[in-house]
Parts: sequence; C-alpha cells; structure tokens
Amino acid sequence: MAKVKLFVYGTLMKGYRNYKKYFEKANVINIRKAYTKGVLYHLNKKDCPALVEGNEKVWGQLIEFNDDENLTFLKELDDMEKYFENSNEVMYERKEVNVFMENGEREKAYAYIFINIKNMDIYEPEHIVTGDWQKISA
Repeated sequence: MAKVKLFVYGTLMKGYRNYKKYFEKANVINIRKAYTKGVLYHLNKKDCPALVEGNEKVWGQLIEFNDDENLTFLKELDDMEKYFENSNEVMYERKEVNVFMENGEREKAYAYIFINIKNMDIYEPEHIVTGDWQKISA
C-alpha cells in the first residue's frame, strides 16, 4: 500500500465531475484546502482549468489517498490528464510541487501542470486572477 498526496485545482476537486468519476472509488484518507504557486487559467473551449508555472497563489484541495504498490490509481489519473480527446499531444504532466495549508504547513505533493503552452490559445484561456477555479465554475 502506498500513500499518495495530490494537489487538485479543478475537475478533480471534491464535488466536481472527475472527482465523482475517479475518487468515489478510491481510498481517500483526507482532503484539505490548500494552495500552490503558479498561474491559473480557465480553458473555455474545454471547460477546465490549466495550472502553469508562476508565482501566484492557486487554490485547490490536497487529496491524500491510498494506492497499491504499483500506483495503479495514480497512473489511471495520469492517463486521464495526459490528453484532450482528438489530441495526441501531451497536455498535462504530473510534477511534484510545494503545497501550503491554511495553517501555514507546507508539504510536497503531486499536481498536474499544463505543459502544452504553445497550443494554449486554441482553448481560449482566461486568466483566473483570484487563483480559485471554484469561483468561476460554480
């Protein structure tokens, strides 16, 4: 059994479509409000967010869950995040980031970073100045 920490900031957050699709069947231990550093966009043509490298606060949830020793569940999430339908270019890549809790604690966790910057304009990006996708997606 492996304990995994994943920072999510969009459709994988509790209450959203991909949380229901994926995490409802997972062994979730804990969910905490948190933030990381980056720049957050809403991709209007895909109705989802994109986190790119930067220094703004990006709010989301730190989800801690148990996975098997082969990280089968995490690899399933990797496959979902990698491509948009009808695209063979990698869109998101899982990277380790610093995550900060409201109480000031800092932890390392994985997050999906949007790496296909050269094609971002195709998806009509909108900068989320609040750093909180939930405020525009509610």
